[in-house]
This record gives sequence, structure tokens and C-alpha cells, in this order.
Amino acid sequence: MYLKKINLKNKYALVTGAGKGLGRACAIALAEAGAIIIGLSRTKSDLDKLEKDIKKAKSKLIKIRCDVMDYSDLSEKLKKVKYIDVLVNNAGTNLSLIHISEPTRQAEISYAVVGLKK
Repeated sequence: MYLKKINLKNKYALVTGAGKGLGRACAIALAEAGAIIIGLSRTKSDLDKLEKDIKKAKSKLIKIRCDVMDYSDLSEKLKKVKYIDVLVNNAGTNLSLIHISEPTRQAEISYAVVGLKK
């Protein structure tokens, strides 16, 4: 358990890229600290595997299958999210911020916070 001194019981942690790698590790560590995980991943099977590990940590996973680079899909799915106490903005992208238009650059910079409640 990595977050031994942190109590996140009944807090909601949104983790992008939660299906693999660092996002997955962060989701599990936050679950071990008591957080309810809102896991975003493009792949259903990755979310299903993550759910098993989150259950082992005696926590819950809210699975959201989407691509964070699909603005309309992401914003629609995040409308269902009522609370976010912790944000792990981990999902990787393929965009080079140097060679893209300003509107796209702004979308890239802010894509994970679309739909956050006031």
C-alpha cells in the first residue's frame, strides 16, 4: 500500500488512462487509500481487469469507456459524474502541441476537466 497515511474514504478519484500503466497503478493505490475510482479507458477489457483489483482493495470502480481525445464523447460521459475530489490526468495523446492550431491546443490542454461540476 503506497498511500498508508492518506485517508480517501468516500472520496471520488477520476483517473484518465486507468486501464494500463501508471494510470492503473494510481487507480489501485487510490482505491487502497479508500477512494471510489472513476476510471476512464478506451478499452473495456482493461477496465474489467482493473475492476477486479479495485474490488481486492475493497473499493468500487465506476467504469467509463471513452477516448479522452474525443471531446464530445468525453463531455457527454462526464456529465454523469457528480463529484470529483481527486484528478489524475494521466491519459496519453498523440498530439504535438507545437504544430497544431490554437483551438486544438486549448482542447488538448483542458480535455480532462471538461464537464467538471461547479
